[in-house]
Amino acid sequence: IESAIYFTQGTDRIGGQYWKVRYVEYTDATFSKRKIQPKNMKHLGILGPVIKAEVGDTVLVTFANKAKRSYSIMAHGVSFSKLSEGAPYLDARVKAGETFTYKWRVPENGGPSENDPPCLTYLYYSATDAVKDTNSGLVGPLLILMSWLPPWLQKGIDREFYLLFSIFDENDSWYLNKNIEAFTGDPSKVDENDEDFKESNKMHAVNGYLFGNLPGLAMCKDDKVSWHLIGLGSHYDMHGVQFQGNTIDLRGTTRDGLALFPHLSGTALMQPDRVGMFLSLSHIQGGFSCRNATRAQQQHNTMRIFYIAAEEVEWDYASNKTLLIFAFLFCSYGHIFLSQGEDLIGTKYKKVVYREYTNGNFTQHKVRTEEEEHLEILGK
Repeated sequence: IESAIYFTQGTDRIGGQYWKVRYVEYTDATFSKRKIQPKNMKHLGILGPVIKAEVGDTVLVTFANKAKRSYSIMAHGVSFSKLSEGAPYLDARVKAGETFTYKWRVPENGGPSENDPPCLTYLYYSATDAVKDTNSGLVGPLLILMSWLPPWLQKGIDREFYLLFSIFDENDSWYLNKNIEAFTGDPSKVDENDEDFKESNKMHAVNGYLFGNLPGLAMCKDDKVSWHLIGLGSHYDMHGVQFQGNTIDLRGTTRDGLALFPHLSGTALMQPDRVGMFLSLSHIQGGFSCRNATRAQQQHNTMRIFYIAAEEVEWDYASNKTLLIFAFLFCSYGHIFLSQGEDLIGTKYKKVVYREYTNGNFTQHKVRTEEEEHLEILGK
């Protein structure tokens, strides 16, 4: 079965358990007592605690680094000085065992507009090495509310859920070696460059869970539900998020899904109208939540071969220069772009384009069909 790729533990395989690093909330600055997570937040999984703020607020986040290496916190949707940026400057990393207080301000343009839901979704994450830090687990949701709305409540919302769709690439985690030592049968037999080993460590997860294991997504019929959806990862993390059998309201438009890209977030509203179970999934990459389609996509037997060259050409931006067009453009200042003179180039420019050839000899262009003629400067 598909899950065996990721969950089988063996001589040279880690399996489904990994050492990670997480953002965890404490009750006060002594960091001696963890804040109890309410039942309605059990679905957060690997995500850090939810940070909510209003437009105009100043947010102070005291960060204690209890890990064994430097980490930070960088947030979207807020403004900050260099001292609170959390970016990978030498002086911006919070070293192991140290504490730092970040100061953020919530600007007007970071909050909801008239067409937005009353609460916008952003994310925060560690950025000492953004790729390794986030693959290691450091990411959480940040919500910006309208200034008149209390931070602990979205008006008219019965349930709030926070979902991170991301391929956690454990090959690019700070804890890869630790996981190999802890969970493989014989660490000396592990080939970190083996493609199958790498694939087994690319965990297509929702909040850190695969194949429908995410707990706590329960709601009642006719509940007004707010989904706070977060994208993260690499160029593979392009997700078409759908809720089977339901539609969502996205900025006043009824949709059947939402597109998520790395470091972009979205807020979708939903009102389920029937009793039962439905899947929350991504069908573009990986088949998140209930099924994983990455392996199936890789096993297609068709191989398609293209011969494409980069060629320099003289490109005319206005090859059809009729008097009528010239007259119209003169009135609309288009002549500025079409006229050629001592200090004006005109419409013809040296460009480089992709062009397709019939074979690897690159001697004969592949003739474009009528349907392809409109491509013009585009490669084909």
